[in-house]
Amino acid sequence: MLDINSDKFKNLSARNLYSRIFGEIGDQNKDVVMLGPDAIKSNGGGEFMEKFPERTFDFGIAEPNMVTAGAGLAKLNKIPLVGMYGFLVLRTAEQIRDDVCYQDLNIKLFGSHSGISMAALGVTHHGVHDISILRSFPNMTIIQPASPKEAVAAISTAVLDYVGPVYLRIPDSLYEGLYDDTYHFEIGKAYTLQDGEDVTIIASGATISIAKDAANQLTSEGISVRLINTPTIKPMDEDAIIKAAKETKGIITIEDNDLAGGLGAEICQIVCENYPTKVKMFGLPKDRFTVIAPSTKALFDYFGIHVEGIKKAAKEILS
Repeated sequence: MLDINSDKFKNLSARNLYSRIFGEIGDQNKDVVMLGPDAIKSNGGGEFMEKFPERTFDFGIAEPNMVTAGAGLAKLNKIPLVGMYGFLVLRTAEQIRDDVCYQDLNIKLFGSHSGISMAALGVTHHGVHDISILRSFPNMTIIQPASPKEAVAAISTAVLDYVGPVYLRIPDSLYEGLYDDTYHFEIGKAYTLQDGEDVTIIASGATISIAKDAANQLTSEGISVRLINTPTIKPMDEDAIIKAAKETKGIITIEDNDLAGGLGAEICQIVCENYPTKVKMFGLPKDRFTVIAPSTKALFDYFGIHVEGIKKAAKEILS
């Protein structure tokens, strides 16, 4: 794993941070190769491409072929980093299932501009179904960092230490100061950022900032909130979820994926099978397309994914 406290990773935008991480990973292991569409720099592969042009492959707009080529390289004992915009998981789903997951190959897919980060580009560019699709594929691990330190730790662990298919869902915004210098990432582990007894809020990736703001405001109003960040979407930390169900009066989930098959749906399944409790889910509504919007925040607000809505849900659980 890379050093999360290195000065190399400080004071960078999210995109430049990902670029630096992939470049440093390339230095660590000569078998790592980069495959990308015609937007490698935009996807976060710029530094890797500049350092290792002979290990970088541009597939234009042939993303399904790119995934299959990655499978071939994995068969040759390379570690392919296969990048694309999050919404392109739809286009490559068959190849991911058959060529990557079915063969349980050591490929690291990464989806940039995930969720609704490209709000202004409209429905076609909203990557809100990737978790739902990839959660259903055997052998697939899904990781979504929420902070710069977590991004360094999670991405480098997935690529350098873990063997098997991984989807790195990398958000455009990362929450500074979420963890101190002792943070240690572990696949399959959820992290309790704040303990509480009344209600649990669970979030991941870009929605952690909304969750933090809601938890802070509820705490100031005398409501005891347990706040959990789950950087691993699959496999989920079931013990942490069941513990929250038992020890608090209900759970609120927040995500930027479709509610059908996303983080909230997974938590509902865990709770229903082990310790039923109230669950309120915030995310992109089921059986409805998103809409074009001037910003990510505007789209969050449009679909009710905001602090006031979460506070209201928490109070309804407690009533």
